[in-house]
Amino acid sequence: MKRMCSDDLTDPTYWKSLINTGLTKLLVLKVLSKGPNHGYGILKELESITSGCCVPTFGSIYPILKELTRNGCAEVKEDKQLKGAQKRRVYTLTPLGFDAHRTALDAWRSTIPYIYRAIEDDKLVFIEDIRTRLLVK
Repeated sequence: MKRMCSDDLTDPTYWKSLINTGLTKLLVLKVLSKGPNHGYGILKELESITSGCCVPTFGSIYPILKELTRNGCAEVKEDKQLKGAQKRRVYTLTPLGFDAHRTALDAWRSTIPYIYRAIEDDKLVFIEDIRTRLLVK
């Protein structure tokens, strides 16, 4: 009889969700480093820049935006919408937020080669796979 884990470790969605969770804060910083944006706009931009691969939910993005604001990495202002619509909150990185973005990029860039080596046993197959995936999308 097959033993079941609490999470289905054979489901690719499970693994993509873990990766997505780890990347979301960095990707939100990246989007905001390009200029002010609101929650829905950030989600749409993340969908675009990752070709739909790493798109968080509203439930995961707003706590990150709240944390960035609370820690002084972002400022939030209410933007007027069309008549009768809710005001939307527009987030802008502060100088501290730009520093956080650079630090996060440095951390990811310094980690990725070691993760790659650990997963692929120093084979270059992964690099060709990346090229293929990026050219298809």
